[in-house]
Amino acid sequence: MFALSLLLACILIAAWPLLKLPSIRPLLAGAAGSGCMALGATLVGLVTSGFLQMPLAASTANAAENLPTVEKSTPSKSPDATSSDPEIESTSPDTVVIPLGRPDWVEKEPNLSGEVHTIAVSSGPFKRESDCSRALAKEMVKATREYIVDQLGSDLAAQFIRYDAATIQKRFVKPSNIYHEEITVSFGTMHQTHALLEFDVKFRKELEGRWAKVRGASRLSQLGLFAGAGLLLIGSIFGYFRLDNATRGYYTGRLQFVTAAAILAVVGAGAVVAQWITWL
Repeated sequence: MFALSLLLACILIAAWPLLKLPSIRPLLAGAAGSGCMALGATLVGLVTSGFLQMPLAASTANAAENLPTVEKSTPSKSPDATSSDPEIESTSPDTVVIPLGRPDWVEKEPNLSGEVHTIAVSSGPFKRESDCSRALAKEMVKATREYIVDQLGSDLAAQFIRYDAATIQKRFVKPSNIYHEEITVSFGTMHQTHALLEFDVKFRKELEGRWAKVRGASRLSQLGLFAGAGLLLIGSIFGYFRLDNATRGYYTGRLQFVTAAAILAVVGAGAVVAQWITWL
């Protein structure tokens, strides 16, 4: 921004004597009109593509990401551990008692073939049932993001296509596919909740449609950037020749300096704007 401000200041200082000439005013009006057209074309491209909403959308946190986090605590080696909310990271099979009735899908690997893809997620064991609900919500959001990335083949897909925990549970988890259990470990009873996510063909088509819109918006933003920069560069060169001809070469040096500074300003502004565009 400092470099652009310096370039603009140089342009104004060098062009000030020219701006005071009465014969230059019609040319300035024409140049101003061309500049407004270029700026308008760029703004239309950015607004149409949705680029102006991207910074706000990027700053808006996903509902599932704002869920309270639960730090994992390493279980004490002594059975007399005093931690109020311990979580099991690894436990020997002979010290864990799982009650009967656990569904078969709990232990299954993700199934990504057929019309309906299924992914089983688990909250992990917690002392309190409320911690299970929060952990399960985070796991469902994480599994859905990974599925979106896998289906669309881009790591950026999950940044533009988001689903919060409430939407995921409503759309992709049947009430019968949520299973809560109480397991017994060496130091007491722990709560654990499992859920089975189901993604059908309709959802995959929805993902493809939304991703096509995101890519189209990105490419339209790129086109608007290049079109705006091209019009401004052409306008700068055209303005130089018109002003040089109107002043009969008396201010050729000043005009060349102003034109060069204007071109550098356009390139610098384009580089700044390009950083805000996601190149897909």
